Amino acid sequence: SGLEQFTELGAEVWGISPQDIDSHEEFARKNNLRIPLLSDPDRTVAKLFGVAAPGVGLRRSVFLIAPGGRIAWKHAALVGLTWQPLEKLTTELSLL
Repeated sequence: SGLEQFTELGAEVWGISPQDIDSHEEFARKNNLRIPLLSDPDRTVAKLFGVAAPGVGLRRSVFLIAPGGRIAWKHAALVGLTWQPLEKLTTELSLL
């Protein structure tokens, strides 16, 4: 899954979406996820991070947050379900 590469770099991985907790728990069980999934049903966090897209919902995004809470790197897709390659994320993370 690649999760071990993040933990080896001392990172914590979390997911967040507007679905409710029950939906998250079902998704995590079905996909054997080992990361916390946070619920943002009113999209407060999405709006604060600038990834709420009116009419579309949310932009799929990845944030690397440095110690102290500073956003050190961000990728927000314009549309669709784009993913960043694992190598790109681990490289950016290793620079923190």
